[in-house]
Amino acid sequence: MSADSMETPPVQRIPLITYLTLILLTSGIGSVFAADKLKFGMLRVPNASYIGIERGFFAEQNLDIEVVYFRSGAELVPSLATGQIDIAATTAGAALYNSIAQGVKVKIVADYQSLRPDEPSGSTNWIVVRKALIDSGTFKTPADAKGKAIAITARGQITHFFAGRFLENAGLTEKDARLVTMSYPDMLAAFKGGSIDVAMWIDPFMTIGEQNGFSKRFMSVAEIMPDLTVGVVMYGERLTEKDRKMGERFMAGFHKANRWLRANINDPSGRKDIAKIYQKYIPVEDASAYERVAIGVGRDSLTPNVDGPNGLRVQRDWYAKQGLIPKLPDLKDAVDPSFAQTLK
Repeated sequence: MSADSMETPPVQRIPLITYLTLILLTSGIGSVFAADKLKFGMLRVPNASYIGIERGFFAEQNLDIEVVYFRSGAELVPSLATGQIDIAATTAGAALYNSIAQGVKVKIVADYQSLRPDEPSGSTNWIVVRKALIDSGTFKTPADAKGKAIAITARGQITHFFAGRFLENAGLTEKDARLVTMSYPDMLAAFKGGSIDVAMWIDPFMTIGEQNGFSKRFMSVAEIMPDLTVGVVMYGERLTEKDRKMGERFMAGFHKANRWLRANINDPSGRKDIAKIYQKYIPVEDASAYERVAIGVGRDSLTPNVDGPNGLRVQRDWYAKQGLIPKLPDLKDAVDPSFAQTLK
């Protein structure tokens, strides 16, 4: 064997960046490349965030979303203000406006559900009446709500606003009816037992009620109050002040999820995917119900509706008129549309 054949082969030089990456990964410091974690507080209702998680739209923004469930919107805002959660999806009820008026540092940054007659799958919120009352002819017009038991989730919440405006449009007031409070699922049993006559209701429960012969849809809330903002997305200080770029990344992922939802609601294959995702997070007895029910979506732009005919200002003023908001919050300070306005 010649001396030439025994020469040591030349050493291959590894680029410095590759070398450092290998060190980080093998030493357990690879977590520096992990996705940023955000805690997203919400009620247990269908919304586009589940789509964003399951279809990877948040992951595309290097975000890991942890869903944190709350029993009511009144619990969400304090948790957002104290940093226990980073984002909240809730209705803009009296509790929210009161918190803002007290100086809580949270911002309404997007619309996550609006009621419009022309939405892809129709209105998700309806005034629903006990079937026996409609079949017997006892309930024909909104004025027939006089003296009836009307179910809402709670005073000061969006369903209270629905009921109040429904009665006002019929020339009635709350004193002309009997408002009772209960959860959406409990309204099923109440209709069955005849203890309520009318409900401010949502899917999938109202579809289940119809299938079981307990109730019938009477009037869409979108007919009474078109372009009504039902749900809003809120940020705490982490995303509004400490890391606005992360807030923009979340909004980009949420926007993509909302657009995908809007585009696939009426596509049979897409609807099956939506149903599968919603059933995973909010299981119902009949999983196929999600393939038939109306599904709430946000405006395509996600920009909050503040000053429209049924915008946030109208809702705030209505709650104040009921004595539920002692001090009016400044909506200019409470709403930051810039995150949604950066979307393309």
